[in-house]
Amino acid sequence: MKQIIVMDMLIEFEKKRIKNLYIRVLPPDGRVHVSAPLSMPEDEVMKFIISKEDWIRKQQERIKLRNTDTELQYSSGESIPLWGKEYTLIVSEKEGYSRVWTTEYSINLEVRKNSTLEYRKHSIDNFYRKELEGILPDLIAKWENRIGVKSSSWSIRNMKTRWGTCNIRTKNICLNLQLAKKHPICLEYVVVHELVHLLERSHNSIFKAYMDQFFPEWRKIKKILNDRV
Repeated sequence: MKQIIVMDMLIEFEKKRIKNLYIRVLPPDGRVHVSAPLSMPEDEVMKFIISKEDWIRKQQERIKLRNTDTELQYSSGESIPLWGKEYTLIVSEKEGYSRVWTTEYSINLEVRKNSTLEYRKHSIDNFYRKELEGILPDLIAKWENRIGVKSSSWSIRNMKTRWGTCNIRTKNICLNLQLAKKHPICLEYVVVHELVHLLERSHNSIFKAYMDQFFPEWRKIKKILNDRV
């Protein structure tokens, strides 16, 4: 992999055995990574990067704003997201294992006395995982039937740069734990996106046509999903 300068931007650049050119702006520092087909001339890659300058800088600014947000301390009174809504976190202490439950306006976290920030975060992450696990089996089955594909398995993982992945060889679908913070329609979009990859590996015109067929509002939902975590 080499580094190049384009429009005062430092770009990580590599050529791979792929059909399409991809640009990704990655957290936590907003670095730009470009993957291009082996046969694509470098000057053509440069022109494409220049054409995407506004988009790249917008993504870098979004990451910068995200990084300046105050980190949660998992203390009472903080605002915490669930399924696209903001709830007030209420923390209480008791002996035994942690417990998390919701009311109309609050997410309640019950933990041991003097529990660490990491332990509280882990408890909330487990809560998010259970929320996803309660929805995903039916949601995936619904869209497998509509699209006409069958995944072999699915999993949930905390991912920094992707909302979901699909292993074409094993047919495993992996969803980002952070999707529990978003509106449920965003989770549905990611499930459809990954299942469609079982029909078409690349993000090409064929893939987009499938998305238009099965999930016509996907572009709008994608924008909502990528606004903020």
